Amino acid sequence: MRIIHIVATAILVVIVALLVYIIHNRTRNNKILERVESFRAEVFAKITHEFRSPVTIILGLSKQLLERKNLDENSATSYLNAIERQGKNLSELINQLLDITNLRSNQYTLEWKTGDVVAFVEMVAESFRVLASQKSIDLFFYSDQDEIVTDFVPDYLKKILYNLLSNAIKFSDEGTRVNLFLEADIKAKKARLKVIDQGKGISKKDLPHIFQLFYKPGTSSMDIQGSGIGLALTKQLIEILQGTIQVESQVGKGTTFTLELPIERNSKQLYPYWTTRKQERPPHSENGAQGSPQLIEEVPLGHEKQIILLAEDNRDIALYTRSIFPEDQYSIVYATDGEEALKKANEHIPDIVITDIIMPKMDGIELCKKMRSSPLVDHVPIIIVSAKSSDADKLEGISSGADAYIKKPFQPDELRIRTENLLRSRHRLKEKYQRALLDGENSTKVEVNGNGEFVRHVTDIIYREMKYAEFNSTMLAEELAISISQLNKKLNATTGYPSSSYILQVKVDHAKKILSTRDKTIGEVAADCGIYDVNYFSRVFKKTTGMTPTQFKKKSRSEIQKIS
Repeated sequence: MRIIHIVATAILVVIVALLVYIIHNRTRNNKILERVESFRAEVFAKITHEFRSPVTIILGLSKQLLERKNLDENSATSYLNAIERQGKNLSELINQLLDITNLRSNQYTLEWKTGDVVAFVEMVAESFRVLASQKSIDLFFYSDQDEIVTDFVPDYLKKILYNLLSNAIKFSDEGTRVNLFLEADIKAKKARLKVIDQGKGISKKDLPHIFQLFYKPGTSSMDIQGSGIGLALTKQLIEILQGTIQVESQVGKGTTFTLELPIERNSKQLYPYWTTRKQERPPHSENGAQGSPQLIEEVPLGHEKQIILLAEDNRDIALYTRSIFPEDQYSIVYATDGEEALKKANEHIPDIVITDIIMPKMDGIELCKKMRSSPLVDHVPIIIVSAKSSDADKLEGISSGADAYIKKPFQPDELRIRTENLLRSRHRLKEKYQRALLDGENSTKVEVNGNGEFVRHVTDIIYREMKYAEFNSTMLAEELAISISQLNKKLNATTGYPSSSYILQVKVDHAKKILSTRDKTIGEVAADCGIYDVNYFSRVFKKTTGMTPTQFKKKSRSEIQKIS
């Protein structure tokens, strides 16, 4: 019996252990499946995100061409060029995705050739010189050998160089230099290629991740407007060729990509010989440098058009957005990044800002925060238009100070109507402020566009200098440390008055209080307001209130007596 008991116990233990193992294995498999499914969903979401911008441009400009509203021949040509560029970008994106899929499934056939790799690299570099010159960038190629004959895969090497050179040019500033060096280590049988730029650089925390699929750095500028596919594909192609790639970078100073490839000849198989042939130009950059129209418009003095500041690093999207707004009603000031947009916002004091989120130097979220913290432009309404479409992204945009958040791809009517509604709302607030002043309310207590700190500060300065007859708009601007133009634009945008008119409004407002509460002569009241010409004071007072100072005084006293 004891033996049976021991055997039964052992069997029971084995069964329990098997059940535990099965449950553990099933749980582990479920977790793996969940991770795989999560990864698939993430990849799908990121791919969808990358298709949004080109699809938005192609559909939007196609619609504009079909409707042909106020469209001249030059505009039509610009739209067609933009559609072609974005079609090529879309095709390139699809090709890169297919390349990665084929590489991972081992469905790619290697077409080896034997030839002079120096001539091949020089030919590819030459095809990029036009693209570099459009940004005033000097592209320089140097090889320490006149000829390096080796086996290589032309299609792979071309894609590697295209990705590295296009990134180097894309993220370099005008007037800088991109160097492409080719060196041969004959003893080690290795060819070393270096792509060196003087661009924006990559932060240390981003460097270990830049070859990951769909990875986009946070604060650094590298690939911030790209798809996050090119460098991942580049690394895979290099590894298939049994090479290595390394990257060194400093933010603000530039980036160096160094790749090493073997120099060898296959003795068992003779590959076809590669010969020089005319290469197609590199794909157009996302910004559409070639054939892009000049988007920056000068805003003339005394203009009656409303000013839209458009912050968008993709010139084709900027072109599409520009096409939505009638040229006889709006002037567009264009900025390619957040820093430039903030500078132009302070310079022009626009009526409204339309911005993307993902931009180099300063993103749209940071732009919103800085504008809302600036007393000069805190009143300007902001619309965010972005391919980042989650609820969390929208909440972040609204929380940063944006008045509206529109997801790409967007309907042109939606953007136009949102813009018009916000501008109408600001106009109504200006009218409300003007009525309040005319009705005798204290200008320091009137909220302007939801944020009257600037106006209160201006009003305080005017009150402080009230009795100083020489005080004028220029002195007020100097006191605020801004230009007279900025002062006029800001005050006109918030109160509806330019600075000189607003100073008079505040003086008249002060005079009305004195006339209503104190027994002073008209001359004394005028002097208290810093106006020593009584006739001029009376004319200004009547023009503003519709009655002379004497009539206003009598009316005010009569109303006080009725109340008492």
